[in-house]
Amino acid sequence: MTLLYAIGVGTLANVAVALVGRLLRLVNVRFDPSGESLVVGVAAAVIVAALGLGARHELVRIALLGLAAHAAVVLNRFLGVAFTGRTPIDGTVDAFLYTPLALALLVAGLVLGIAVGLIARGFHLRVPWRPPERLTRAAGFAFVVGTLASVIWPAPFLAQMLGNTELATALVSIPLFIAGPLAGGAYAARAGLDYRTIALLGTYMTLPIIVTLIIGTVGGVSALLDPRFDSVAGQLRGTIVLSWFLVVMRIAGWALGAAFAQGFLTPEPSPRPEHAP
Repeated sequence: MTLLYAIGVGTLANVAVALVGRLLRLVNVRFDPSGESLVVGVAAAVIVAALGLGARHELVRIALLGLAAHAAVVLNRFLGVAFTGRTPIDGTVDAFLYTPLALALLVAGLVLGIAVGLIARGFHLRVPWRPPERLTRAAGFAFVVGTLASVIWPAPFLAQMLGNTELATALVSIPLFIAGPLAGGAYAARAGLDYRTIALLGTYMTLPIIVTLIIGTVGGVSALLDPRFDSVAGQLRGTIVLSWFLVVMRIAGWALGAAFAQGFLTPEPSPRPEHAP
């Protein structure tokens, strides 16, 4: 087991949590898991503490990863003010206000995760099933690369510089949408996973976005059928098309990354057979 496996477990768990949250919204039940970084951090801390993977160093890396997404928001705040002379029109407006809360949630999540992991380790608790290690590590690698991409590539700031239109936002967001899938697909291919498994993993990782988009598309189509929205019909159609385009690219990125790895990268040595616990 590795830290990447622990992050992968957290990533897969976060997808399930996010999917449940979006489905509950359909019945007007508000469910906010406080962001993917917290869910991934708690789950990864549980695995690290339970398996004893050099806990101190690994937990520091998990904490830094959890702060990376928030750091990207703060970075865009600085860039927006410095280069345009005005506050960005996006989520970075309250970036500094949420910083203490983000830090508090991260610390609480890590403490909770460590406590649960130590309890599981002390009582020798065993889970009935573990996700395959190669597949889980690929999911973790995609999450790490996607998180780093959000720090390196300031999409909200670039979109504002280009006029903050939907087309500009979609274009500058493409690197964020495909960085993780490309890296995850390449990692999975090098680990020996077949294209069918990689495609299923990519689809699972995108399920919360797909559900959100389906809900939004249904609402958009309903608006298009209402004469009161005729003045913005073209904008609604463009929004729907752009949103689905980005999602398709995100799913296709897994296969493209796998194809690149198969064609240009040397496969990893064959891992030992995975045994059921």
